[in-house]
Amino acid sequence: MNKAKLKRTYQIANLLLATVLTAASYNAYANTEVLIRTSFTAQENSDSFQQMGRSHQRFDGDGFHLSQAVLSTEQRLSDSWSAAAVINGYSDGKKRFGFSQAYLKYRPLTASTIKPEVKIGAFYPAISAENTDMGWLSPHFLTNSAINSWIGEELRTGGVEVSLRQNGRQVRSNWSWKILGSLFKGNDSTGTLLSWRGFALHDRQSLYDDRVNFLPTPGIVSEEGLNAPAWTDPFREIDGRFGYYVGAHLAYKRSAELKYYYYDNNADPNILDPDRIYAWHTRFHSVTLRYKYNTELTVFSQLLVGDTLMGENIVDNDFNSAYIAAAYDMAPYTIAARADWYQVNDNDDFMYDPNGSRGRAFTLSAGRKINDNFSITGEWQVNSGTQQNLRFFQNNERFTEHLFQLALTATF
Repeated sequence: MNKAKLKRTYQIANLLLATVLTAASYNAYANTEVLIRTSFTAQENSDSFQQMGRSHQRFDGDGFHLSQAVLSTEQRLSDSWSAAAVINGYSDGKKRFGFSQAYLKYRPLTASTIKPEVKIGAFYPAISAENTDMGWLSPHFLTNSAINSWIGEELRTGGVEVSLRQNGRQVRSNWSWKILGSLFKGNDSTGTLLSWRGFALHDRQSLYDDRVNFLPTPGIVSEEGLNAPAWTDPFREIDGRFGYYVGAHLAYKRSAELKYYYYDNNADPNILDPDRIYAWHTRFHSVTLRYKYNTELTVFSQLLVGDTLMGENIVDNDFNSAYIAAAYDMAPYTIAARADWYQVNDNDDFMYDPNGSRGRAFTLSAGRKINDNFSITGEWQVNSGTQQNLRFFQNNERFTEHLFQLALTATF
């Protein structure tokens, strides 16, 4: 790690540590948590996609990194209203410090067994079975699945979500449910990374006003091609249209939960903004299942199936991904394993921009809680597959990437 990079890492860490002191005085009025994670990574010495390289990994080569610095706070404003925000800091990426979520929540007190809730602002839909910890982190893995790595990169609600829910205990039933719907703006470029880079596995969440780079394929960046930049602004509004999603949750006692979501950003694929960032019409179905076998063992899985379109059939891709994971908690130790599959199918005829990719990954993680504030985690991952646009940069389309991480996490 060079001196400039190390200095930026220390600056962000010091800022988050200062925030801890603020949070301590603020905690009488709000639920505030701070997490700082420093990781040592060992991997192939190749440029990551953030450096417009071929690697699907977040970091370049071996070294120490500030992988997560998170402040998550929720302030109760009244009996019915609360405000929440998540602020993130990183040692990598275009934007090193900013917010990933900020919203108001309205949950009125009511005697009715069916209770309403409204969220307004910037937030994640509750679509993930694995990212259930503070700040939309995973409690079991250092890296997210391919599905949730992409959701953390390109998908965020900037709008309103309305839901109705019923707790089974209140009506003496084993079953609880929730239905919801949302209108949003600002996800017009969603689908760019899946098409022009493919799925990746990491834990970096895009911040607002962030940029995510990818490999500059000639058919994308050249004037003879699409003349587009080799980066995307994940939450840019381009066409002025609203997107939407609908969802349903069904839970049995506290042992099993099934979620279904349908998402459509409703973007006009023929609109191009002054930076030559295209709008992509992206839709998908998501199904998640989480089952708690006993107090120690939890199994969870997710399936994502969708498509994305840009221009008059300039880019027309189907995508799908799935994972299955298990976590065994035998305090103070935790062991978790996950298997991922992912694929992007290129259906258009634009030969200078091949988008097809497919792959699989296996991740094994082991952690130990040292005390109430510190834990240590080791994780190994192998990710391999094919990506058609790699043939512009190497002799074949294949890739295999190994990653080992050792992380120290502090929470306050």
